[in-house]
Amino acid sequence: MPGAEEKNVAIIGLGLLGASLGMALKQSQLHRWGWGRRSEVRNWCLEHDVIDSSAENVEDVIRQADLTVICLPIPAIIDFIKRYKQCFKPGSIVTDIGSDKGVIVSSGEAMLLPYGVHFVGSHPMAGTEKSGCQAAFPELYDNAEVFVTVTNNSCPEAVTAVESFWKQLKIAQVRRISPTVHDSLVAHTSHIEHLMALALTLAVLECDSDEEEALRYSGCATGFRDTSRIASSSPVMWREIIENNQAAVVDAARKCENIYHEIISSIENGDFDHFEQLFARGKFLRDQWMDYKKAQQEQRKK
Repeated sequence: MPGAEEKNVAIIGLGLLGASLGMALKQSQLHRWGWGRRSEVRNWCLEHDVIDSSAENVEDVIRQADLTVICLPIPAIIDFIKRYKQCFKPGSIVTDIGSDKGVIVSSGEAMLLPYGVHFVGSHPMAGTEKSGCQAAFPELYDNAEVFVTVTNNSCPEAVTAVESFWKQLKIAQVRRISPTVHDSLVAHTSHIEHLMALALTLAVLECDSDEEEALRYSGCATGFRDTSRIASSSPVMWREIIENNQAAVVDAARKCENIYHEIISSIENGDFDHFEQLFARGKFLRDQWMDYKKAQQEQRKK
């Protein structure tokens, strides 16, 4: 079982997240293998010291790896494991960075355990609205929290090894979590935020005339920019994320919908005392969260 002694890591998928991971691991003791489908991406990553080694055939990369990190979209993660399940080094560990864990973990465990390969799901809470290796930067994972999933099938040593891997980066914390709890959590903390940014962007910028559009464009400033930023994320990627976490996202969105209707009702009924109370409660909760994140950053500096 590889653990602290592991020397080779394979990063599969050299987009924003995979390339940023390679950059962040530059000072680690791991030899960074990397693979992407396009040769020009692999070459760019080699030239810019994102990875140490690559190969034309992905089988030649994952056979080297004590730990493989799959940085692909959710359906592609499952398809990759299915296609190459016999190629991983026996006794090695495979993890991923997918936003939905239930479907990935159940598939990964079922397909890899018969070959003596351990699957442990991961989800670093990091990213931007951009994509591609040229948008990567080594600080992407700084102060991020990482969730590592544990099931009844998990090998304890493999879970510990995956946790140790993430702790090499400048992350805030690694938390163990079940896939089910994880998917409910991120539906609230990530997925509905993208739905709200989408709804806001459509409501503000979808206009009936060029004249109205010009006025809206001129009237939108930093508030709109900040709250709508993630609406520039990949539509295909977010279709896949929401589709694979449908029930949890609907539950989270319904809660948000109820609160939003309460806000609208307070305005519609002229109950601005209640509106102010709601706003004050929201400010208090966000300020508490900001203090929590600040404390984490200060703790890392010690």
